[in-house]
Amino acid sequence: MSNGLSAKGVEGMGPLPERQLELLKRFVLRVRIVQDHSLAGDLLELRKLAKVEIKAVLARSTVTGETKVSLQPVDLIPTEQLESAAARVRPIFLKSDGVHYENVLDAVNTVLKGRSGASEFRAKASELRTSFRNADPDYPHGKPRDPWDGGVLSHKQLAGSWLYGNLLHEDEIRRSYGGKMALEEMYVAAMRTVASEMLAAVETLHLIERLQTRGWLELPDGIFTDEVTVSATSWVPPGKATLYVAPVNTPIPSDLDADVLSSDGWKNAVDEYLPGQAKNS
Repeated sequence: MSNGLSAKGVEGMGPLPERQLELLKRFVLRVRIVQDHSLAGDLLELRKLAKVEIKAVLARSTVTGETKVSLQPVDLIPTEQLESAAARVRPIFLKSDGVHYENVLDAVNTVLKGRSGASEFRAKASELRTSFRNADPDYPHGKPRDPWDGGVLSHKQLAGSWLYGNLLHEDEIRRSYGGKMALEEMYVAAMRTVASEMLAAVETLHLIERLQTRGWLELPDGIFTDEVTVSATSWVPPGKATLYVAPVNTPIPSDLDADVLSSDGWKNAVDEYLPGQAKNS
C-alpha cells in the first residue's frame, strides 16, 4: 500500500505496536500450553467444573413430618491434575509475568479499533474481560496484605487461600483466608477458579485465532502450529548414532563437530567392544 500501512492496518489505526504484538505472541504460546492440559481436552466438562458447587437436598417425611437436610457429595479431581493446570494458567493472572489478561485484551481492542464489522469481536473481548475478572482471585482488591480478621469468606478468598497459600506459595497471610473451612471446601473453590481461568484463556485464544484468520492480525503461523508440550510416551533421537568411549576423566574434545577420534584417548565404541566386526553402514 502506498500509504505505508500493512494490510491489517488499512481499515483500522495502523499496524499493532511492537510491544503489543510481542505480548500476543507470548500469550498465544502460553495458552496453547494451557489448552494442551488434560482438563482442557473437553471444554464441556471444563465448563461443568467451573460451575461445581456443594448442593443441599431438603426432605420431609410424609409419615412423621420430620425434615432433613443432606449435602450432596462433590466429585473432586486429582490434586496433581489441578495443581499442574494451575501452574500452566497462573502466568496469565500475574502482572509481573508479562502476559496478564488485561494487557492482552487491551492489545485485542487495539487491533479492533476503527474497524468496520468488529462490533461482535469487541463485545466478545468485553465479555472475556469480565470472565477473567470473575475468575481472578485478586480482582478487584489485589493480593491481601493483612491476615483474615473474621467475617464472611468469599469463594475467591477460599480459592486464593488454597492456590497461593498452600499450593503455589508458602503464604501465611493467604492461608489465613481459609478460616476454619475444611481443606476440601477450599479445594472445591480452587477447582472452580482454575477451570474458569482456563476457559477464559482458551476462549481468548480462539478470538485471537479468528482475528488472525480475518487478516486483522499478522502473527507468525508457527506460534499456532509448533509443538509446545510433550505428548509422546517414548522418544529416540533422530539420525544415525555413533558412540565414542574414553577412560574416566579424559577431557572432552573442544570441538565435537570435528573428528573425535583425533582427540587423545577417544575410541569408537564398536572398535573397542566389538573388535573385528563390521560397523553399521
